[in-house]
Order: sequence, then structure tokens, then C-alpha cells
Amino acid sequence: MKRKKIIIWSFILLVCLFILDFYAHKKDNVSSKVDSFKENEEISKEVNLTLVGDFLFEEPFYNSVKLGDDPTHYFEKVKDYFLNDDVSIGNMEVVIGNDNLEVSGEGFNFCAPEYVGDLVSSLSLEVLGTVNNHTYDRGLAGIKSTLDYFKNKTNILTVGTTLDDNYYVIKEVKGLKLGFLAYGYGTNQKVPESERSYVSLFKDPDTKEILYEKIEREVTELKKKADVIIVLMHWGREFTYEENEEQQSLAEFLNSLGVHLIVGSHSHSIEPIKWINGENKTLVFYSLGNFTSADEDVSRAGEEFDNAYQVGLLAKLKILKEDNEIVIKDIKTEPIINYYDASFRHFELVPYSLYTADYEKNHYRYNQNFNRDFIQKVYEKVISKEFR
Repeated sequence: MKRKKIIIWSFILLVCLFILDFYAHKKDNVSSKVDSFKENEEISKEVNLTLVGDFLFEEPFYNSVKLGDDPTHYFEKVKDYFLNDDVSIGNMEVVIGNDNLEVSGEGFNFCAPEYVGDLVSSLSLEVLGTVNNHTYDRGLAGIKSTLDYFKNKTNILTVGTTLDDNYYVIKEVKGLKLGFLAYGYGTNQKVPESERSYVSLFKDPDTKEILYEKIEREVTELKKKADVIIVLMHWGREFTYEENEEQQSLAEFLNSLGVHLIVGSHSHSIEPIKWINGENKTLVFYSLGNFTSADEDVSRAGEEFDNAYQVGLLAKLKILKEDNEIVIKDIKTEPIINYYDASFRHFELVPYSLYTADYEKNHYRYNQNFNRDFIQKVYEKVISKEFR
């Protein structure tokens, strides 16, 4: 009887040990799955980007403020687009001045008062390109003033002009390092040779030859330190809906270097968005047009592009690292209308989805055929359906 009890208890002990071992392995497997999930989750984190074009401030906007208009009202209807993202990017088309620099928003020579810097920084931007044809409108003093403002009074990173050797910037978001470079085709006021290192151009100011070796050297260096390469390009022709051969050639060259995203500006009108599937895969925004502006009649544009001048493109997209590859997805865009009334006052940026009949009929250019139909037709003509 005693022997029988021993056998029974031995059996029970073996069963208990089996059960304990089973649950221990199950726990290990669960732990392993959790760790694996965490690893995949880390790899698949998405960075949300917002892209806009040129911040171009001109004399009529300053006049409206002098007459009592509240400048902060300008961004009231678009500011939320910039809050619910990780990185917002634009191009600063004007110099940010100080007490020693004359304000000007006309004559193709632009220097904004400091409150414009306050206004732009209120949008919660992360990166601004500062190289374009107006970069040297106030000479080296204007470059210094602009860089000083954004460095000392905001959290916005600037790229394209520099007073040291930092020709690129890197912003780390969710464990992903985004590297930025910016290039312009030239400046309205010629930069003396002694100061050319401060302004990042893709063309030699004297020969007009494209600086392929410089671009390759800088992109290659940035790739050693960043996961995602984003290049801001101030390029192409003004007042056109199409990219030119030079833009295409440069985009293909940047693609060959491994650039993931190209964000273009300068044309004052929207241009196409395209994928380049060359040696790598690159998304190109040839031009996002004006984000802000204030010119009702550009002498060299004509009615069509005077109207197109009032429409910029705001883009949203996601970037993630997946299986060691950079993926860009969920690209969406919306036209943003630069509204001002018949008295050339009360400036306001209005998303197309909010551009009501009241806005349409009270716009300064409504009688020059600037209406919802015009905006919709241009949008559908220029931007492919996959990006609308």
C-alpha cells in the first residue's frame, strides 16, 4: 500500500513538473514575441511630414498691417496642419531684418520686419530653407540677421545659408535621423567670391555650370550620419506648371546619390509631384508654389499666372524605415488659397476645403477669373490623381 502511494505521488509530481515546464516555455515564447513586436514596432515608426512652398511677404501685406489688420489672423485657418505632425518644412523667401535693415516688399528686393519672423515661427515649423534668389537682398548683413533670428528666437532649424561649415542639418524624430540639404540656382544680388561659402548654390555664379561634385560630396557626407536624405531645391522657371529639363536632370542626379525626398520651390505656381524609380526611389515635389504672397498683378505673369500666384500646395506624407529601407507613403495634398478682399486687405490663408462662395466672390481677383473652378482645374491638371 505504501509502495502504491509512492507511485501515485511520483506520478503527480511528474505531472506538476510537466505543467510548470510547459508554462515556463509558454512565458518565454510570449516574452520573445513581445520583444520581437517591440523591435518591429521600433523599425516601423512613422514620421509625419508637412510640406509647404515659399513664404513670400510683399508690400501690400505690410500696408494692411499698418492700416490695423491683425497679422496673426493670416494663419488662423491653416495652423492646425502644422500642429499634428512631426516635422514641418518650408522655404523662407525673404530676409528677416532687424533695426538696422530697411524693410522692403517690392522691387524684387525683400526684407521683412521682425514680426514676420514671429508670424512664421508661430506655425510650429521645424525646418526652413534659407537659400533662394532673395537670400542676398541685404547682403551678408541680411544673411546674419535671418540666421540670428531663427537661431536665437525660435526652435526652427535653417539650411541653405550658414556662417560656418554646417551646410546640412539633422533632426532626429522617433529614432529616425532626417538629414537636410538646400540649394538655390543663384541670387538676385551677386554674392562676392569671399562670401560664397555662406550661400549653398547648385550652380557656379560665374559659369552657370551645375556643381555636381559639390552636391555629391555633401550628400555622401550626410548619408553617413542620417537615415533619410531630404533636399530642398530652389530651381526651375517662374510662372509655369511644368518642370524643365534642368530640374529633371538634377532630380535624377539626386536620385542616383540616394536622396529620398526633394522639395522644390521658386516657380510661384504649383508643379507636378513625381516618383523617380532610378537607382533608388525618390519622391519629387517640383514646386509647391507660394505659401504666402501679396502681389495682385505681376507684370511678367499675365492673368493665368497672376491667379496661379494665389494658390500654393500643402502636402502631408509619412516616412518610415521598414526592413532597413526608407518608405514614403500616404501622400496627400490640398490647395491653399491666399485670400485678400477687394480693398487689398484682410489677408488670410484658406484651405480649398474651406474656400466658400463668400471667400470666392470677395477675393480681390474674383473679377479676373480667379474662382473655385480655376483652382480645381489647375489642381487636377498639374497634380496626378494619386497625390490628390
